[in-house]
Amino acid sequence: MTLSRYLMKAFIGRFTMLLVGLVLFLQTLDLLATANDVLAGGGDPVNALSRYVMLRIPSLIETVAPLAALLGALTSMVGMATTSEILAMRAAGRSVLSLVGGLVSVGLALSVLLFVFSEFVVVPANGELQQWRDAGFKTGEQKVATGEDVWMKEGATLIRVGQVMRDGAVLQDVRLFKQNTEGTIIGIYNIRLALWENNAWSVVEMTRLGGTAATENEPLTWDTKLRPEHFVRDTNHPNELSLNALQQYIGTVNIGSRPGYFYDTWLQQKLAGPIVLALMPLLAAIAAFAHHRSGSSVVTLVWGITIGFAFIVVDNIVLAFGQFGSLPPVVAAWLPIALFGTLGLWLIFNLEHTGART
Repeated sequence: MTLSRYLMKAFIGRFTMLLVGLVLFLQTLDLLATANDVLAGGGDPVNALSRYVMLRIPSLIETVAPLAALLGALTSMVGMATTSEILAMRAAGRSVLSLVGGLVSVGLALSVLLFVFSEFVVVPANGELQQWRDAGFKTGEQKVATGEDVWMKEGATLIRVGQVMRDGAVLQDVRLFKQNTEGTIIGIYNIRLALWENNAWSVVEMTRLGGTAATENEPLTWDTKLRPEHFVRDTNHPNELSLNALQQYIGTVNIGSRPGYFYDTWLQQKLAGPIVLALMPLLAAIAAFAHHRSGSSVVTLVWGITIGFAFIVVDNIVLAFGQFGSLPPVVAAWLPIALFGTLGLWLIFNLEHTGART
């Protein structure tokens, strides 16, 4: 038990130091690449650069946390192997699974923290940074427009918006394509301007452009459940959306510019992603215990990093299959974790009973 606590404490310490070091290194490179753009927006240089750093750091923390967990677990166990602590533990009959289980439990706790951090810190920071970037990093500027045409789908209606302004409260050049159950366009409508007032859309100059024969005295109204935030969110990448926002895109209303399975895949990935912090110590243990008598810390580190990056490659490939609808969203998000987790437990179990490779 004392050895388990020692290893867990070493893992947490190394994970924290590596996380801070990697974030500072990447933030420095990122700032060097974007400093000119930030300063071109005007305003006080120190305040502008400080704001950019504060908004960029949360995303970097989320990105490098799995790598820090992998390297933290590897260096902790390599240190024990170097001092023959692992060999002494095995000779004394201590269970390898007990040590690995301690690291995985710490990883699970870190996964919960990462999920909360991502939901309540990373998502708002990314949104604010994207708005600031779209405004040309100008001080005090709001997001004026999303740029090129924004396409969305609400039920059987396709929607194209020329410009999204004032955080989605003002829409210019809105084009509605209403379809029937067979997919035939039965009506094309143009709205010059749509304003969000009193929790409803007010339209200016709505006209019918084409489609099947219009009914007599057809009312020109836009009946929609879309709100301003939907048009702003639609320009963001799904990994920058909160769980509640993603759920709106896969609900019965069918809101979004992409198929529901695309958003569902990212929703599942948002739940599964933080679990990687619990998986990385297990992958590191495979390399550490398999090579603890090889006499080379470099070999152990190389093997551990190779296994970790193999997981990342497989995870990205499977996630891409889910985004294109080739795999169910749940399978696309959770299969790599289940596969590598099962493989890791099986290898650790074999090492426990057959001994490590010399």
